[in-house]
Amino acid sequence: MARTEQQLKELLQQNVRVTSALLEELLLHIGSTDPELRDGLIYPQLATYIASESFTIEEANQIFDFILIGHGLMYRMGTSDATAVLTRSFSALALAELLVMDKIQRILTQDQLDLLSNYLQIYLEQERDVRGFINGFGWAHSMAHIADVYAVWFTHPASRPQEEIGAIDAMIRQLTRSDYLYIDEEADRMVTAWLQACRHGLSENLLLQRIDQNMKAWLESDVTWGDAEWTTYRNIKQMLQTLYFRLKWEERPGGKQVEDRLRKVYQRTHGG
Repeated sequence: MARTEQQLKELLQQNVRVTSALLEELLLHIGSTDPELRDGLIYPQLATYIASESFTIEEANQIFDFILIGHGLMYRMGTSDATAVLTRSFSALALAELLVMDKIQRILTQDQLDLLSNYLQIYLEQERDVRGFINGFGWAHSMAHIADVYAVWFTHPASRPQEEIGAIDAMIRQLTRSDYLYIDEEADRMVTAWLQACRHGLSENLLLQRIDQNMKAWLESDVTWGDAEWTTYRNIKQMLQTLYFRLKWEERPGGKQVEDRLRKVYQRTHGG
């Protein structure tokens, strides 16, 4: 008989050893609405087990199939289910752990990695629930978590960041949306992924070109001062400020160009 979530919580609190059967339960409850179970027990157990010497190729495939082919990353995408994002977002975190392991062990096949690249971009293009902390349910943080996946993926030997322009565009569009004001460090997590891409083949100039292209319509539009306008302005400014300081602190090129873009954003909105 299947365990209830309360029974699973009590079991995991005992530091039980993960088995294939228990792994299946962890995946099935990865999006639990109980933040202690989801964030405090299931995710740490998965992360620890994936990094352990006991972890097998079969179990790597089990997790991969659940996240990308089953009911993980795209779980109930596009529906009105207000808690489905928890499954999608924490599936992304588990995927990041799987990629960390695969960078060393190289368990996943090239076909699996190609599928992963495609699905990550589809996820970025389709995710609409970008809430950070949800009262009663804890952290969802979908944009931060998918950024964490890309921060690992862009450093993976099979990744070609310079060819992931569609994903870069989708990240920029998510960060500059007009219907949600980011307040939980999502821009910093995205910029971390971009800088990893720049260390592994993506030029800073190409990144800035994509930012320009995705901001072009907004920069050339009339200022309306509605809620959507104000939200877009603040999200764009936050994205550029974060990128500027990270480039400056890491002594990477592009800081002056980002500063010029910040000035344009400010002048469009405030004049001068």
